Amino acid sequence: MLLALEIPDYIGFDNPDQNTGKMNTKGWETEIGWNDKIGELGYSVSANISDFKSVMGDLGGTEFLGDQIKKKGSEFNEWYGYVSDGLFQTDADLAASPKFNTAVKVGDVKYLDISGPNGVPDGKISPEYDRKLLGGSLPRYMYGANIKLDYRNFDFSMILQGVGKVTTRLEGLMIQPLMENWGSVPKILDGTSWSKYNTEAQNLAAKYPRLTQNNRGSNYLMSDYWLFDGAYLRLKNITFGYNLPQVWAQKVSLQKVRVYASASDILTFNKYPKGWDPEVSSSGYPITASYVFGLSVTF
Repeated sequence: MLLALEIPDYIGFDNPDQNTGKMNTKGWETEIGWNDKIGELGYSVSANISDFKSVMGDLGGTEFLGDQIKKKGSEFNEWYGYVSDGLFQTDADLAASPKFNTAVKVGDVKYLDISGPNGVPDGKISPEYDRKLLGGSLPRYMYGANIKLDYRNFDFSMILQGVGKVTTRLEGLMIQPLMENWGSVPKILDGTSWSKYNTEAQNLAAKYPRLTQNNRGSNYLMSDYWLFDGAYLRLKNITFGYNLPQVWAQKVSLQKVRVYASASDILTFNKYPKGWDPEVSSSGYPITASYVFGLSVTF
């Protein structure tokens, strides 16, 4: 495996690619289907599911990939960062806790002091000792199903698709306020962020840190605070069709005429913020539904 393994920073060069490393991948897949006819009702049902997991073996070093990592024992491109402990709620809590930098205030994300140079917590939050593996970034248990029905001149089909398990990160403009010339706050932060104007109960229930750019270097560090279950099930497509009686088609010198209506991506079950597309991006790309009405003619 070709990896850009870490070399000491004082050398002054980028990490060189090295032909090294082992990876162990195990997976499986299965598919089942059935089709039959009951009187004039024809039907077919098929379903599939697959899974794989890649665990890194001896790599001869560590490869850092932004907020992900490859090292012995990690999953392929596993999330790597800090462990959070909610938000700072009081000045006393802030004063008594280790902080990432001096810009940290009440309402910011609180991180756990996991370790230090001697293998025990040292009262500081540092990238050298307080980051850990946070779970794989690749999807698990990918599945789908296809259902088809036909009755006389009518037909119906439905496609379901989803992912059973994936650890996803919220990021980008959709959760970071005041990024564009200090003048915008994403809608999902409205009423869900810590604020000095909130009641104590509201701040305890706040989902997002205070609205500030002064401490973005700490609040938006890679940590489990921004990770969530990205599993989803979506109705990928649903189609209704009707074939005009052949006698009608033949009167206008046609073999077959079919009218149909189709809709795609109109229903999704997930834990993403409302309207986000789980297949495209964790930074807020909207779901785009499409509706098609058509006429199919065979000469």
